[in-house]
Amino acid sequence: MGLVAQQWYLCAIATLTVFGYIVIAGTRSSRSTLPLQKQCQLVCGSCLRNFNKLLVRILKQGPIPQHVAFIMDGNRRFARKSQMASVSSGHFAGFQNLSNVLEWCKDLGIGNVSIFAFAINNFNRSPEEVSSLMELAEEKLKELADRSVAEDNRELRIRVVGNRDLLPERVVKSAEYAERITKDYSVMTLNVCFPYSATDEISSAIRKVVEDVEAGKLSTSDIDERTLESRLQIPGPDLDILVRTSGEIRFSNYMLWQSAKMAYIQFVDVYWPEFSFFHMFKILISWQMASKKIKEKKIQMDSKPTQL
Repeated sequence: MGLVAQQWYLCAIATLTVFGYIVIAGTRSSRSTLPLQKQCQLVCGSCLRNFNKLLVRILKQGPIPQHVAFIMDGNRRFARKSQMASVSSGHFAGFQNLSNVLEWCKDLGIGNVSIFAFAINNFNRSPEEVSSLMELAEEKLKELADRSVAEDNRELRIRVVGNRDLLPERVVKSAEYAERITKDYSVMTLNVCFPYSATDEISSAIRKVVEDVEAGKLSTSDIDERTLESRLQIPGPDLDILVRTSGEIRFSNYMLWQSAKMAYIQFVDVYWPEFSFFHMFKILISWQMASKKIKEKKIQMDSKPTQL
C-alpha cells in the first residue's frame, strides 16, 4: 500500500473510532448527574483530544517537516468579530492558541518553529496597542520559559530574533531571561521574531559580511549565498513550510530569504486564534504529498550556490 493510500486508510479508521467513542461516551453521559451542557463539553473535548492523537499517528506515517514558520495574522480582526473589549484581548487569544500549536508540533516531532510575533513596521500602530504588545511579550516570554523549565522533559528552547535595539529594556531583559534558562534544551527550538523584518535581517547579514572582509576574516572571492545565509538572524535548518493565517495572501516582509529556498507556502483563511489542528493536518498532508518533488528541486539548488 502506498503512503497516501495508507494515510487515508488510517484516517478512515480514525473517523470511525471517534464516532464509536462518541456513542459510548454519550451512553455513559446519559447516566451522569452533570448538567447536559457540561456533559457535552467533556465528551466533545475528550473526543477531540483522542481524534488529534489519531491524526498525529497518521501524519507520522509520512515525512515530518523540521522547520515550520507561522505568520500569526488576524488577532485584531478576531477580537472585533468576537466583540472583545479591546484588540489586546485578541492578541492574548492568539498567544493562547500558540501554546496549542507548539504542543501539536512537539507531538509531531517538528524540531523548529518560527513565529512572526511583531514586525518592525508594527511600531507605526497606535501607542496604546504597541505598549500593550510590549507588555504581553514581556509577560509571555517569561511564562513560556518558566513553563518549559517546570516540565519534567524540559524540551523547548527559546530564541528571540530581530532588531533588539528597537525594544524597551524590560522586554530585552525578558528575552535574555527566556534564552538563558532554556539554552540547553534541544528537542524543539522556538524562534520568536520580535521585532523583525526580512529586509532588516538581510541588511544586517550584509553588514556582517562587509565587517568580516574589512577585518581580513573573509575574502571577497569566497562570498556566495551560503556566506550570507550563515549570518542571518534565523538559524537553520531550511524552512519547510510557511503558514499565514487570516486569508491575506502576502509575506509581509517575513523570512523572504528562507522562503525562496523551496519553502511550501500555505495561506489559510482563518484568524490565528481559530487556527486548529485540522488546519495543520491538511497543510501537512498536502506538504507530504509534494515533499518528494520539493526535495529533488532543493538538491538541485543546493548543489550550485550562487556567487554574490
